[in-house]
Amino acid sequence: MLDGIKARVPVPLKVAARRVLCAEHMRLPDAPRVVMFLAADYGNIGDLAISAAQQGFLARSLPGYRVVPIPISRTREVIRSLRRQVGPDDLVTTVGGGNMGSLYPDIEALRQLVIRSFPNNRIICFPQTLDWDDSQASQKALARIVRTYSRHPDIHVFARESVTHAKLEAMFAGHTNVTVGYSPDIVLRASPGDLGARANAQPTGILLCMRDDCERALDSRQREQVAAALAGTGLAVQTTDTHAGGSRLDESRRSQLLADKLDQFGASRLVVTDRLHGMILAVVAGTPCMVYPNANHKIRQTWLDWLADQPWIKFLAPDDFEMLPEAVEALLAGGRPRVGPPVDPSRYEALRQSLVSSCGVSCNHW
Repeated sequence: MLDGIKARVPVPLKVAARRVLCAEHMRLPDAPRVVMFLAADYGNIGDLAISAAQQGFLARSLPGYRVVPIPISRTREVIRSLRRQVGPDDLVTTVGGGNMGSLYPDIEALRQLVIRSFPNNRIICFPQTLDWDDSQASQKALARIVRTYSRHPDIHVFARESVTHAKLEAMFAGHTNVTVGYSPDIVLRASPGDLGARANAQPTGILLCMRDDCERALDSRQREQVAAALAGTGLAVQTTDTHAGGSRLDESRRSQLLADKLDQFGASRLVVTDRLHGMILAVVAGTPCMVYPNANHKIRQTWLDWLADQPWIKFLAPDDFEMLPEAVEALLAGGRPRVGPPVDPSRYEALRQSLVSSCGVSCNHW
């Protein structure tokens, strides 16, 4: 009987009840604060890299402010407590990534909860990829985004590639309170040290980092072509992933996972991947990378917008797979890239300005 009653309770009512019953108090520091919502505390290492890089970016951009990461798993539990403490001079941000839109509705729902909860604070959504299609469910998700975001009086939404940027500009045309910006993925602004990397020995072998989830695009035959091309080099091929699993990980475990993965990327002569942060971590580690498309536009467009001029990052679509062996050999023969930021730091200036203009911080470059 109880199960029958529970089944008839609307989902929004269940969520609201859980938020009240499981509410926790989180005390904020007594200092100027920038609150970073939806920080990854689960085993997706790309998302851990985004959270770490964003925390560092905020600390550099806002000296004198305390950066307060709020783990995504605790958002509903602590939101009421934080609403009582966050003042009009505090800044609210949400973590960047690839979870805006209809592909990851739970995360989008949490972002919208944050936006609704802090109407008196500037909110900055760090660089995102928007995912959508022509389905009714996806179009409804986009309509909810426009409805929720446009009701906030001061919100800045950044796209991390040009396809998303064009779509967001079209969605928010006429909503002058929504500022749409354009900036690279925040991890491309991080150094290896920022993400906890250690010194590496002489790089050896090839690291294969391919996805096997809803964003996978290569079929079995194409993956076999990749494997054959790598075997033809005669080098040892190690398989890895940027998804380690687990949830509610503590800070020590998150830092260890990220540092270990970046060390693994840096210890390889070549990274071969169809994960966006497989490519980006290879860039940060200074390792040549062969990258393939995933099921949406985020990898190809990120490469086109920010990395296409880097000869040691090669994007290869399946139609070009006859070039696979030659492309792999060329990357291996090219050696390590020079040390230095792969993306011009000025590309992040609009993002930084959205932070400092709200807080009255000096606008000098870092």
